[in-house]
Amino acid sequence: MEASAATTTILTPDVTGTQGRNSASAEKPAILLVPWDPDSPAHVERMRLQRVACGWKQDGAESWRPLQREGKIGLHWIVLSPSHPETASRLAAHKAQFPSEAAPLRDTSRSILGWPHMVHPDIAAAAAAAAGDGDGDRDRDTFVPVGHISLDGWHADPSLGTSAAAGVYSLTTFYVSRAMQGVGIGGAAVAECERMAKEDFGAKAMTLDTISNEDVAVDSPRRIALKRPIQNVTNQDWYMRRGYEVYQGRPNAWFDTDAAGKKWWCTAVCLRKSLA
Repeated sequence: MEASAATTTILTPDVTGTQGRNSASAEKPAILLVPWDPDSPAHVERMRLQRVACGWKQDGAESWRPLQREGKIGLHWIVLSPSHPETASRLAAHKAQFPSEAAPLRDTSRSILGWPHMVHPDIAAAAAAAAGDGDGDRDRDTFVPVGHISLDGWHADPSLGTSAAAGVYSLTTFYVSRAMQGVGIGGAAVAECERMAKEDFGAKAMTLDTISNEDVAVDSPRRIALKRPIQNVTNQDWYMRRGYEVYQGRPNAWFDTDAAGKKWWCTAVCLRKSLA
């Protein structure tokens, strides 16, 4: 996961996560996933803003546009569910910290991973309810994303084994607003991606890569040189708690540059989770 877990927030933690669309549970889902529209200037600009906030792959949106159109990647916005009781306070916290992201987007994507897409039913229901209340100031089918995550059926790196044909999907390009961290939004997004991969696309397994524990340890020369905070829970451990297992290390996966201009290479770990 790219987003740091170090930010403190006073938002109420989410204990329900998200349920499948066909679930009979009475629990209210914390989030919805809405496809990113690579042909919408507003969607592309919002993705740029969130990548700047993330601090990594800030110019990635342009290269992702053709891959999204071709159905190779499934980049989704993380959207707070209109039905969740904490949505109003959480959205207010996000807008206060990131005012440039306060304007709503339209659910305009026509397809996702090669399948036709229609407006998310929960967003459509919220819009219909607003219209029934005579709220003429609300646009139909709009949402304010608080992050993004990609469920991919293709990846350039063969070590992840990503292949829609083989039933192996990968999680990539994961960011959660720093105003949202610590309340279960990231875990809910991963759970919903796993549900979609299995139920909608017939996936048998999920893979991903992230920075190794050794490179974020208290005594890691890399962490110290880059002045990175000590994580309460590392990315690797966060995924392992969710059933992912390390199957491969990858030295020199990417590098970051310290204040003196020195490059520090990162060791990544590849993880896999069976969806059977």
